Amino acid sequence: QHSEQHHGSSCSLIKVFPCPAEQCSHRLRMGQSSASQSSGAVPNAAAVEEAKEKVNAMSVKELKIYLGKNMVDSSSCVEKADLVNLALKVAEKAPLAAGPVPPPKPPKGEFLCCFDFLLPKNAPDWYVRKLGGRSGASGDCHERPAPSGSLFALGHVSLAVPDGPLARAFYETGLGFNMSSHSSANEIRLNAGPSQLWLHVKEGQEADRWPGEIRVWVDNIQTTYDLMAVTDGSLGTKLVSEYGRGVNGGEFSIMIIDPFLKTFFQMTEAPTGRKESIQNIGGESSSWKSNVIAISDLSIKCRNRSETQLLAEFYKHFFGAAITIEQYSCMVHFSPGRELHQTLTFKEDPSIPPATNLGSFCFYLVSKQALHLAFVKCAAAGIVESPSTWEEAERSLEFVLKGMIDPSSGKILLPLRNIVRCAGHLDCLVFA
Repeated sequence: QHSEQHHGSSCSLIKVFPCPAEQCSHRLRMGQSSASQSSGAVPNAAAVEEAKEKVNAMSVKELKIYLGKNMVDSSSCVEKADLVNLALKVAEKAPLAAGPVPPPKPPKGEFLCCFDFLLPKNAPDWYVRKLGGRSGASGDCHERPAPSGSLFALGHVSLAVPDGPLARAFYETGLGFNMSSHSSANEIRLNAGPSQLWLHVKEGQEADRWPGEIRVWVDNIQTTYDLMAVTDGSLGTKLVSEYGRGVNGGEFSIMIIDPFLKTFFQMTEAPTGRKESIQNIGGESSSWKSNVIAISDLSIKCRNRSETQLLAEFYKHFFGAAITIEQYSCMVHFSPGRELHQTLTFKEDPSIPPATNLGSFCFYLVSKQALHLAFVKCAAAGIVESPSTWEEAERSLEFVLKGMIDPSSGKILLPLRNIVRCAGHLDCLVFA
């Protein structure tokens, strides 16, 4: 039990991890470690050299934790060498801190209550959540089953790229996608569980961009870090734009931009134990050894809050989708399986560039009847690009929309082509 007696003004102040006990409203403020305050030890040459040896032997994860303990921002470090150089500078000033690896540095503004001091040093996540009264790892909706009424599945994101070999070097070697057996020289298909990325090679043409971010679940974020370090080194690029907290699992997430500087990918570990269950939902068997597990979210930036709501309402009106409306964002939900909750998220961001060269994306409805109803509604609104009749759409089990509109006024909100299919389509990777 927490009380004012435990958190009085005389309490020693220590900055630590976010507290899993969400009920506790008392937080400890930032300060210096009591151990470092009471130490009083004077660094000597031998201690400095010992600390440097320990720094050079650290892994990337340990380096980040070590820098965090010493309140040093490492977000600008792209390669391991950058982390080592920064850590060596710290070791020269505070060599005694280079011993046991401390807990990682939390994001600004997040603090730990006294609850966490009672936990074992290496307590597993499930144990922390159980004692802290939390049922989920982060509260993120993707860790829970999708709500009733969700659409069937996110199919693929389709983007044009001007350089096929460069695209393959980035997506396969860097991000760790596995190439589909249905790829060709001019159409590279990359597996992400039951979803895919389709890259259309069009030399001399400007690359398409996704108007937001693509969140990808991976099995091991450290593997992604290592792959991108190799890729950046071989290409002479710095495509890793920032590091953040793990969204659904792992120590951290990585924001990466493609080599054409158009599309951002947020790579984060999937919730623990999900890999095998997601593989059972669908996908090409050749991708099962890949570090990439699934696409969990496609986010789209919008000019204002009203637009985020109208875009979500578009999917509810024409396809009967389950949606969630929040203050600054709205979500459309997809459910290819209980263990994979996918979303299309619209976020308010007034700084978005003009909506040009957006590519397209495909999603699946659960049945031909649902496809027929959606076709009738979309055709009546005048937004079907092809085919012109239901008979043709029925044969191909798909139709294409010009973009997304305001259901009330018919005004085009975003000229992003939507490819709408039903689960019986040959390209659907979700197992029946």
